[in-house]
Amino acid sequence: MKLKKKVLVSLLLGALCLAPVGAQACTTTIVTKGASADGSVFVSHSNDSFDSDPNIVYVPARDHEAGAMRPVYPAAIAWDEMPDYACYANPRLVAPERAAGYDYPGREKTKPLGEIPEVAHTYAYIDSDYGVMNEHGLMLGECTNNSAHLEYSEPGEGRGIFYASELGRVALERCRTAREAINLMGEMIDEHGLWGTGETLLVADKDEGWVLEMQPTPSGKGGFWIAQKVPDGEFFVAANQFRIRAIKPGAKDQIFNPNLPEKLKEAGWAAYDKEGNMDWVLSMQAVEDFHPYFALRRVWRALSLVAPSANLPAFHSPGPSPYCAGGYEPSSGRL
Repeated sequence: MKLKKKVLVSLLLGALCLAPVGAQACTTTIVTKGASADGSVFVSHSNDSFDSDPNIVYVPARDHEAGAMRPVYPAAIAWDEMPDYACYANPRLVAPERAAGYDYPGREKTKPLGEIPEVAHTYAYIDSDYGVMNEHGLMLGECTNNSAHLEYSEPGEGRGIFYASELGRVALERCRTAREAINLMGEMIDEHGLWGTGETLLVADKDEGWVLEMQPTPSGKGGFWIAQKVPDGEFFVAANQFRIRAIKPGAKDQIFNPNLPEKLKEAGWAAYDKEGNMDWVLSMQAVEDFHPYFALRRVWRALSLVAPSANLPAFHSPGPSPYCAGGYEPSSGRL
């Protein structure tokens, strides 16, 4: 009951604090415990799309035999349907071994992109197009981002096997805390690689919330990723655009592969802010889809509803936006 109640509150939070936008968009938020009325942490995720399967599926906890392998499945919501893998928008997955809700008699089973070693015990969780929440209160939210360097990376032989949806599910199956989940997903990216688009996963537990941002590499090997903690007492919102700014080696509020700066340099992507810090948003060449305010206007609206007395401007001058980081202030954008 506690699990169901918290998911419901999170969904209501998303509905109340976000203004209507185009149908193909995702907006996701974190409310830290110091920013909520009762000390709870919340994650919301509006997964708006014509080509998705939003059905809620309960995936039970399981024990696994030594040597078992876990299939890693593709997802049509990443970009498009993949008939070669029996991967379609609806149902999003046909895999009866995972849950009764993924058993569709008469339908061809979805083919995995690869597999990883299974663990002895996996936790129960609520699943949808993206993982929602597990039995230990670990919560996820998602939005897709666009990089001018690389809009989409296809899966295939010798390339990455993880898209954000399966990456988050592995974290829900194996982790109890947000920090543990960030470290595990980073390891999965480094070892098994990313495909698909740039992505944000919000990751939170009862105590803290983190923003994990990731981007496939041109080679299809590994991936670029970085996570930043949302300070307690603050509210975070992302809407289809990377938000983390300065990459800070040694900082306690960031987690990333120590080789990230060098990997960005090797790819020719490294870019710097006015203070000389390597800047994640600039390095990704983060751009808005469809319209200049497709992403940032939603961020502004959420922040303006949370703190109307701040009188935040709805428009911004050319160049890096004040909204492009944790929220709203010159470099971090937090509120």
